[in-house]
Amino acid sequence: MRLRTGILALTLFLVPACLGPSPAFAAGKAYILDYHTFLASGASSMDFDLETIAGQLDRFAALGYRFVSLEDAIAGRIEGEANIVVTIDDGHRTVAEAHDKVFAPRGIRPTLFIYPAVIGRTGFSLGRDELRRLLAAGCGLGSHGYHHEYLTARAFAEDPRKARGEIERTGPALERLTGTRPRLFAFPFGVGSAEAEELLARNGFEYAFIAGDSLVAVDFADPTLKKLAVPRTIVYRWNAILILAELEKRNQTRLSRGSAENSRP
Repeated sequence: MRLRTGILALTLFLVPACLGPSPAFAAGKAYILDYHTFLASGASSMDFDLETIAGQLDRFAALGYRFVSLEDAIAGRIEGEANIVVTIDDGHRTVAEAHDKVFAPRGIRPTLFIYPAVIGRTGFSLGRDELRRLLAAGCGLGSHGYHHEYLTARAFAEDPRKARGEIERTGPALERLTGTRPRLFAFPFGVGSAEAEELLARNGFEYAFIAGDSLVAVDFADPTLKKLAVPRTIVYRWNAILILAELEKRNQTRLSRGSAENSRP
């Protein structure tokens, strides 16, 4: 009996090793950066000129970071820890030029988080045809609410109908605009709530993203990851240099760890 028990234990230990690493171990991590506008006006701390953005991206690449799509990161089609996902919120009219002159030439396919109420209706936003062109060029699509209103617990308490509409109306509206029903959602102002997460799940959204100024490596294969509160990093003018420095520091740590492992007998 003891022999059979010992053999069974040995088998259970060896089989996973034969099958290879578990998905959680094998999957890569990514830093999800969140940009907004490219006016070069200096009016907003989240606004950049194209030359500055290009310089940031090139410095990330020089450190050894790869640009991957959000779709590939979610699907586990990335490796290692040196991955950057680019997302762009709001659908400002400057996104098209930034895509054509900065992102596309570098092979970067940003995910665009759009609130449909504004598309094609003001001088602020992309037109419908521009948005469709960017999606056809490989950009991803996500929702950013319907009118870009808060979806906090307070918002649901004060005006539940308005808050529900931000989620319930946005998917159908974006589908009418683009022909695609988004499964990704980015919380306006980067702040979510339990009420919003529950409603998002009921409306077919698979992932939702919060946002802040902290740099977080996201592993979509991590079973503890909150799929409806995935962190992103907002890129401001004041923290851009800090992001670069932190990425450089983490890259050096990664390289040092790799050198140490390779030097083992």
